[in-house]
Amino acid sequence: MADQDQQILDSNEFAKKEKIVRGKKRTSAVWNHYDLITKTDGAWAVCKYCKHEMRARGHVGTTNARRHTEKCDAYVKFVQTNPASNVVYDHDTYVRMFAESIIYHGYPLSMVEHIKTIDLHRYLNPNVKDISRYTITKYVMGEHERYKKIISDRLHSISSRICLTCDGWTACTSRAYFALTAHFIDNDWKLNAFVLNFRRFPPPHDGESIFQFVKSLLNEWDIEKKVFSITLDNASANDKMVKKLRKDVHSSSPLPLDGKYFHIRCASHILNLIVQKGLQMIDASVKKLREVVRFIDSSDARLSAFDKAILDCGDRTSFRGKLVLDVTTRWNSTYNMIRRALDAKEAIDLFILRERELEMIFNEEWETIGNICDFLEPFYDITELFSGTQYPTSNSYLACVINIEKLLYDSHKDPSNAVRRMAKPMWEKFDKYWSEHSLILSFGLLLDPRYKMACLNDLYSSLYVPVAVEGKVNEIHSAFVALYECYAKNSQAHMVMQHSVSDSGPSNLNRPFKAKKILKNFNPHSCSSRTAKSDVDPYLNLPFVVDYDGFDILEYWKAQSVSYPTLALMARDILAIPITSVASESAFSAGGRILNKLRSSLLPKNVEILVTTRSWLFGFEPEENDEEVLSVAREATTDDVANE
Repeated sequence: MADQDQQILDSNEFAKKEKIVRGKKRTSAVWNHYDLITKTDGAWAVCKYCKHEMRARGHVGTTNARRHTEKCDAYVKFVQTNPASNVVYDHDTYVRMFAESIIYHGYPLSMVEHIKTIDLHRYLNPNVKDISRYTITKYVMGEHERYKKIISDRLHSISSRICLTCDGWTACTSRAYFALTAHFIDNDWKLNAFVLNFRRFPPPHDGESIFQFVKSLLNEWDIEKKVFSITLDNASANDKMVKKLRKDVHSSSPLPLDGKYFHIRCASHILNLIVQKGLQMIDASVKKLREVVRFIDSSDARLSAFDKAILDCGDRTSFRGKLVLDVTTRWNSTYNMIRRALDAKEAIDLFILRERELEMIFNEEWETIGNICDFLEPFYDITELFSGTQYPTSNSYLACVINIEKLLYDSHKDPSNAVRRMAKPMWEKFDKYWSEHSLILSFGLLLDPRYKMACLNDLYSSLYVPVAVEGKVNEIHSAFVALYECYAKNSQAHMVMQHSVSDSGPSNLNRPFKAKKILKNFNPHSCSSRTAKSDVDPYLNLPFVVDYDGFDILEYWKAQSVSYPTLALMARDILAIPITSVASESAFSAGGRILNKLRSSLLPKNVEILVTTRSWLFGFEPEENDEEVLSVAREATTDDVANE
């Protein structure tokens, strides 16, 4: 037994000699160029470049190491061939940048321990020090708490109200999450949007449960007294929830006009329901095209054959790239499939001729497909406008909705049978949700100095007889005046003039709404002024602001806040309203990158930390594959079909 013990001791002698030194930390940067080992006679340092060994004894060892480095030919050669290695290495900066990379791209926290990642970073700079997953997790959690305090301070420092959006999502783990986002215009007149929570939401998902859940999140941030509106999709559970939430918020801090405008229905969700209804009647030619695209995309051999067909078409086609197969739950993907296929018409025809398994798409069918594409294009453009998170969208609502109404109304005399078949059920769905326009979102058009009441009259005149136009215009004007009087009575309008007080952290979320395509026929010079009957009419009678690329409506109201303080306060609240819940979908994209089949065991707490911190640091900047991530996302708390 004693012999065996001695053999074990002897076998560990090499490991003992080569043991890495774990003693007192050496602070001098020179030690970054050495590997420290322990031998039987003490600590030794081995040069990383020439493998020269020397004793490493305290400050004496440091001096010897520095002298060797200065005259080491191998080190000099390394620096000459690797200029980046001569850059001063700061470990704190390295940890921060690594953490930001993980947060932005949704990389796993364990990435810091991946061997090839470490090798890459050491190649770029040999001074890099290793980071453990526990260190990076602790750092990310610390940054989360630090930025949460910053966001909380900003929410409490603003003099305007906060607009919310929320939605549910089911991860690949079949676990439901709930996203709550805040939108507000700060004291410096910049539009801000942040994901406040991305919280695990266990069942049930009924109205009462959603209400209690949202209430707990608002209490966590202590912002229930500052809420102005909430944007939701059309699920029945949301309708029940919002009634309770409005009453609860109103009891904490009175809402304007008793919360009459508290609930905002997601415009993109309604538009999706309208178009999906039309796609149920889609022409057989589109179904035939879908089968062709699916056939081409089903194997590498067919993709290669299609690429050859493109080349053989020569100058007859300018199409490059690949076809896109649509996803039935996303109508805009059907539009993109059709649009791409029309560009590749000649190549598709040639491919079908060479493949005996496919039915030919005849010229009449291509014409029908083109008509459907033209019909869907305005819906696609308006969806893009509605989906903005980096600029105000409430001032675009009414013009877009009336344009859709006119498009559907005119389609009953469209020469294409396919378009007429699609338009009829779409009109019925439109009438269900948008027969009455949202008043609070209509106010956004009045607050846009390029359009105001004259544009309102012009839009309605395209659809209705003069008597009806007058009634609708007067209804919106009267409601606008009533809200103004409520603000004038209950608000300290002078608070809006605090725009010189800058919030912590800049915002880049202020890009202008471009409405030229939607309002191309509007001519402000043909409009007359209104007789001043209320306090808002002097503003409405101001000369129109000439539309131009880069016009910033928030900068306009910042400049007008002294002349029209109450209207400016209204503008800060109304222009902050998001007309869609797209911001929540952006959170789902981040969640989809973080939670996948290979990382399904990530704790819900850590998922929320990574998603929300990304929003606080980088806003809603999308990744290249966000659409792909969203296409496989399944909503947890809504069912479009059941709740139509």
